[in-house]
Amino acid sequence: MKKFIALLIAALMLISMTSCGGKKSEPAKDTKSPEKTEEITGESFETELFSVVYDDEVWTLDEEEVYDEESYCFANFKIPDPEDSDNYLFSVDVMANVTEPYDFREDLVYYGFDQYEYAENNSYDLVNIGGVDCIMYEGESWGETMIKYMGRNEGAGATVEVTVYGTDTDDSRIDELVKSVKFTLEDTGNVDGPWEWEGEPFKAEDAVYSNGSVNVETKWLPIKEYISTFETFNHAVAAVDDTVYILTEGTLKQYAFDGEALNYEKDIELPDDDFDTINKTTDGTLWICGSMGDLVCVKDGAVTQTYTGLNSVAVSPDGSWGISYFTSNACKKVTFSGGTANVSDITFAELDMVSYIKVENDSIYVCGNAADESGHKVFIYNTSGVLQKTLCDALGEGMGSITYIAKTANGYIAFDGNLRTVNLWDSNGGFVDEIDDTDLFGTSYPWFCASDMLSDGSIITVMTEERADSSAEELVAFIVKGY
Repeated sequence: MKKFIALLIAALMLISMTSCGGKKSEPAKDTKSPEKTEEITGESFETELFSVVYDDEVWTLDEEEVYDEESYCFANFKIPDPEDSDNYLFSVDVMANVTEPYDFREDLVYYGFDQYEYAENNSYDLVNIGGVDCIMYEGESWGETMIKYMGRNEGAGATVEVTVYGTDTDDSRIDELVKSVKFTLEDTGNVDGPWEWEGEPFKAEDAVYSNGSVNVETKWLPIKEYISTFETFNHAVAAVDDTVYILTEGTLKQYAFDGEALNYEKDIELPDDDFDTINKTTDGTLWICGSMGDLVCVKDGAVTQTYTGLNSVAVSPDGSWGISYFTSNACKKVTFSGGTANVSDITFAELDMVSYIKVENDSIYVCGNAADESGHKVFIYNTSGVLQKTLCDALGEGMGSITYIAKTANGYIAFDGNLRTVNLWDSNGGFVDEIDDTDLFGTSYPWFCASDMLSDGSIITVMTEERADSSAEELVAFIVKGY
């Protein structure tokens, strides 16, 4: 079952998600209610959690998209385009969901609002929609205007949304429909869990895992101040001497590392791009990239070089070459010289899908799904692309999703994000052990985001983990050593 869930998550990660920024409303003290209008007449549509009155000569109700359950209800109303029956002039989604507040809080951040300003300072205009005070976001979605009303009824433990799409959202027919919405939520006395600033930050104890000749030690590194996030996967880390860099949601943060904690120093300004990966070279340069965008070099707090036209790039420790890849086994070998990047084709035929690549001066580690359908494995190639070793699980089968692999004094170590395990092999590629995250880190269900090897051979790793009180998901850091 664990592997089934892992493979499902791996498939979902291949779907590219496009973010859109939000804009904040002007601060206001009072909640606004819609202006009183004449009684709305028409067809009455009712679900367990809301009702809508609509003119069925104007609006069509998409029966195939209706959900009417005790804890989740959804309906979509459209005004068809009279000149194109496959399209619409306007579309309105109405949703109510009895659920934890996590998604509502995530949406606040996603659409550009500040959670603290919303919850503590009442800094945004609210509009009463169907009996629930909602915050309003206006932006674009796929080239058309989108207006989204989002609200939370704490007593009912319910999140509500009314979302309008169209080219002219000031149309009176939209206003009439939205004003007809009535949420019928039962106050059950629910009390939402704490907000992130009210909750208890993550803590962990040092641990030692022993199994025969295997001894692995871990040490939790407090990050000061803590990093809360709604992004589970895309974070990166690199260590240069006594400085640690964390790339989180496009922001590069610099920390002083004293062996006990990560003490915040500053943010380093980066170009506006979807960066999510850091490579480190021996001269202390950080090579920062995303899946689609520029590759930038950062040294001493400043961008020193930019390369364009590449995908994700795994860079060699000496900075002379790398591998540019997306998901195909057909990749590009990149040679860096004099500020230019020269590319040539390289194909890793043993895979049919690539998820992660790491490069050493004499080796290329390619992680992904095997072409023979035997699962997710680590394929180790020489610099010419000739296969040298294959790393598998204890049964010679596939793993979940390796997010970091490194050669150590005793063999190889890898972090499996999907299965939440740390895997060990000997220097010949023979399987040694698979260690559960709970045994090493005391975590419950983390995602291993990224890692980097320190000069002493230990590894700094960052992962996302939900707090015990569910007040936030944090990016947390550990040192792993001993193998």
